[in-house]
Amino acid sequence: MPHFIIKHMKKFLIVFFLVVFSLVLVSTANAASTIGTNMSTTGTLTVTPASNSATSVRFQNAAGTSYFIADSTNSRIGVGGAPFTTFEVQGTASASYLMTANSIQVSGGGAASVAYSRFGIGATGHSLAATDDVLFTGLVEFDDNVFFDARVGIGGTGPSTALEVQGTASASYFFTQNTIQVAGVPGATASVAYSRFGIDTTGHSLAAADDVLFTGLVEFNDNVFFDSRASVATAFEVTGSGYASASTLFATTNVVVGNRVASSSTTYVAEFGNNKTGTASFYFGGGDSATLGTCFQLKSTTGAWIYMRFEQGALTPTLSTVRCHTAY
Repeated sequence: MPHFIIKHMKKFLIVFFLVVFSLVLVSTANAASTIGTNMSTTGTLTVTPASNSATSVRFQNAAGTSYFIADSTNSRIGVGGAPFTTFEVQGTASASYLMTANSIQVSGGGAASVAYSRFGIGATGHSLAATDDVLFTGLVEFDDNVFFDARVGIGGTGPSTALEVQGTASASYFFTQNTIQVAGVPGATASVAYSRFGIDTTGHSLAAADDVLFTGLVEFNDNVFFDSRASVATAFEVTGSGYASASTLFATTNVVVGNRVASSSTTYVAEFGNNKTGTASFYFGGGDSATLGTCFQLKSTTGAWIYMRFEQGALTPTLSTVRCHTAY
C-alpha cells in the first residue's frame, strides 16, 4: 500500500512541475492568456505593458465594446471612448462636487485650452485672461434674478457706466427716478441736474429732473399745450392760423403783422402790411354789444384821448370824446 501511494505521488509531482514549466514558457513567450471567471487581490495590482500603446488596458462588455481604455503612450484614461486628454468621459458624467484649480472648457471638441473658462470654442473679444473670467459662445438663459456687482456693457468694448448699450435698445416701459441725458458721450459728458437732449447747458436756471433742455430742433406734429408761460428768445413764427384764447394779449415791443420783418420798427409800435402786390385787408369786430360798433382809441397831438367811430351810412368816421364801449 505505501508503495502504491509513493508511486502515484511521483506521478502527481511530475504533472505539477510540467504545468508550472509550461506556464513559465507561455509567460516568457508573451502569449495571450485567459484568467478564470473572477479575479481578486488583497494587495496592489500593477499592470505594466510590454510596450506602450494607445490601448494598453481595455475593459470590454460582453459584445466586445471597450468602455474603459488606458493609453500608456500618452498617459491618458478614457471612459466610453478613446481619450484625447488626460482623463476623458464620452457620454454623460456626474459628480457630487466639481472643483478645478484651472479654467473650465465646455464643448471644446478637441480645441486647445485657453487661460479663461468658456462654454464653446469661441475666442474672447474683451481681453478675458483669468480662470474666473467666463465666455459664453451660445445662448444663455437665466430663469431667476441676476445680480451684476460691476458694470454691464452690451455691444461695446467696455462700459463706462453701470449699464451701457452700444447700438439700438428698446423697452416696453422706461422709468427713471433721476434725469435723462440724451446724445451725450458716456464717461465723457458729465450728467446735470436736469434732463436734456444734447450736451449744451441751461441758460434759464433749469435745476429739477423734470426740467428739460433741447439743444437741437424740436418738432411737434400734433397739438402742444403750455400750462404756464412760454418764452421765445428770438422769432416766433406761425405758418397757419394763429389763435389766442387769453383775455389779454401783450406785446412788450413792436407788433408787426403781414411782414416777417418790420419796415420801420423805431417809428411804429404796431405795423400792418404785407410783402405782396395789393392792399392788405384788416378786420375789426364790434365792441361788447353789436349796437356799439367798432371804436378806435387814439391820442391827439396834445396827448388827449379821442375816440373814432364808424356810423352806419357815413362815408367818414366821427371823432368824439365819448369813450369806446359807451353808447351815445
